[in-house]
Amino acid sequence: MNQMHSHGFSRREWEVLLTDKFLPGAVETMTEGSIGYMASESAHDRLWRTQISVRPQSITHTKSHLDRLPKEQRTSVIAHVVVNGLGFIEQDGSQLPFNDGDISFRNLESPSRIVFEQPSVFFALKLSRSVFLNGISLEKNRTFTAHPRITPRTSLCAEAVRHLLFGKVSAVEDFCISNALSWLFAATYHYNGEEIVKEEPRLENGYRWQQILEYIRQHLFEADMMSPSSCAKHLGISESYMHRLFAQRGLRFSRYILDQRLDAAYVLLQNKTLRTSNTIASIAYQCGFKDPGHFSRVFKQRFNVSPRDYRSL
Repeated sequence: MNQMHSHGFSRREWEVLLTDKFLPGAVETMTEGSIGYMASESAHDRLWRTQISVRPQSITHTKSHLDRLPKEQRTSVIAHVVVNGLGFIEQDGSQLPFNDGDISFRNLESPSRIVFEQPSVFFALKLSRSVFLNGISLEKNRTFTAHPRITPRTSLCAEAVRHLLFGKVSAVEDFCISNALSWLFAATYHYNGEEIVKEEPRLENGYRWQQILEYIRQHLFEADMMSPSSCAKHLGISESYMHRLFAQRGLRFSRYILDQRLDAAYVLLQNKTLRTSNTIASIAYQCGFKDPGHFSRVFKQRFNVSPRDYRSL
């Protein structure tokens, strides 16, 4: 499920598609080649949805992006139902992490950002503001704004949403399910009836985390430069502190580097023009692997196909 479709989109194409089909935004990524794929979307009275696959990236919706939207859309709410993936959302001073099965919510009244820290698959939905007003007093109804929040996968409503989204159904069933989803999303958003407390430790570490990601982006393919000690030394921090930043996000340094290199190799192996000029061993070295044999083993473990067999598809 984490594999990117071979007919995915480049960064620029991806931005254009998101603007046309979903929301205008700026995409940043550390990988080349295809970085996103969007399945066909469906729209009903109060709900629009599609399934999306992405490589690690961030998507930022600035004020200028949001100002392009029609006035009626600015009151909508964005939800992401994570099939599998890892990352966080940022809005109104909050930075909230999500993981497999979680559901995130953001409003379109203020700028926001979503970061995918590993290849992810999720359902993206635009929901009418009216969906969330059921059961709210008239006084609160007038001033309601959907605050950024994460509903965990353990929520009964979140589990019901996932079951409804994953099934293959007829057009009539799809219409009925979409109406049911509207009510379920309202219940999921109001889960526990409490706003999520801001996670200040993550905000404090955000600057260092971005420095680490920038160092990795610059030296990802340099086998001798990409070690925990060299990264920490370059940034003037201790290795233990750096490992703690990764652990806070459910990641490990070595695994993150491996996945980034494998993603890059995956893209290079798709390139038909390189088949005559680049051997698989050459691609392995280009992507920071010292041993082509090791590269082939971990590539097969990750993508369930050997580099040689994948290249011949």
